[in-house]
Amino acid sequence: MKGNGRKGNRIRRLGAWLAAGLLFLGGSAAAEKTVKLTFTGDCTIGSDSSTYGLPTSFVTAAYEKGFDYFFANFREMFEKDDCTIINLEGVLSDYKSNENTRKLFRFRGPTEFVGILKSVSIEAACLANNHTGDFGAPGLKRTQETLDAAGIGWFRVQDSYTFEKDGIRIRFFAMDTTSMHANYGWLKNEIARVKREKEADAVVAVLHGGTEYDAKRNDTQIKFANQCIENGADLVIMHHPHVVQGIDIINQRTACYSLGNFVFGGNDMIREEPYRNSTVTSLYSLVVQAELHFEDNGTYKGQRITLYPAFISGSPPRNDYQPRLVTGDDARAVMAAVQFDTFFTLPEFNEKIGKVVLPYLPAQP
Repeated sequence: MKGNGRKGNRIRRLGAWLAAGLLFLGGSAAAEKTVKLTFTGDCTIGSDSSTYGLPTSFVTAAYEKGFDYFFANFREMFEKDDCTIINLEGVLSDYKSNENTRKLFRFRGPTEFVGILKSVSIEAACLANNHTGDFGAPGLKRTQETLDAAGIGWFRVQDSYTFEKDGIRIRFFAMDTTSMHANYGWLKNEIARVKREKEADAVVAVLHGGTEYDAKRNDTQIKFANQCIENGADLVIMHHPHVVQGIDIINQRTACYSLGNFVFGGNDMIREEPYRNSTVTSLYSLVVQAELHFEDNGTYKGQRITLYPAFISGSPPRNDYQPRLVTGDDARAVMAAVQFDTFFTLPEFNEKIGKVVLPYLPAQP
């Protein structure tokens, strides 16, 4: 990180919270049109090659428990929003060919498992991550074709996805740290162009990056969030560390640095030991809902972010592959992990409503 980046971020965050407070006093947060987006962390809808047919594997659970089992606790939430977006970490393919055996973990589910996503109103999947290539280019292509056939959008590198509701268009871009090095200049220019030429009313930038099992964001994540927002992105979402990390507010826009895992079939056991620089485990997950507000003509007005603390399993250290919302001390523990990497004080978890609601951020203070 260069110069006084964090100091500058703190100044911008302070302005955002002051503006939000003034907005509440004025009671002017209403918008003519609202789009509600829900984001989860890493989802592996399949198993690692080494555990594919074992009794404790995700694949076995899918055939024993049914396709509706995995996202059951979030069905109502996903059906009530406008667009649910996951990070699909792995491939959907009926073939083991082109498997990259040089990798320690290779994640795959049969193509029929797309029904797991379709049954709970998941509209889009990020495919920019380090496991969509586990079975080579053919495996990635089969995944894309399977999602296309199911009517589920996908986006990765220079393939963006546009969601539309009531004439409001939201463009999604995604990079992983490998593709970002070759495409970063393109991404910044494309975000700016899309906003300048009004191809979309809002832009969401997604990064699959960060240091695995590190409780804090790294410099690459910080750079991505700041530069994407400075070039016109209205929201930044990240995953890959397999743990929850903090939140930032930059120019009245939100950056979430890691949502952790969600429905994660890659491991049948949950990492129990504390990970670096913290005292929490990869059991913790964060679901983020973003309400984006617009004028009737599509002009972006602002956003409200809601955080839902969750566990990825109800029976740790065993992974039962069925995440659930948490309350009480469990919820406060998840939020403590988020606060650990957040430079401003987050609102407290509200037990009555089961979530943390951040103040409304108007587009301009």
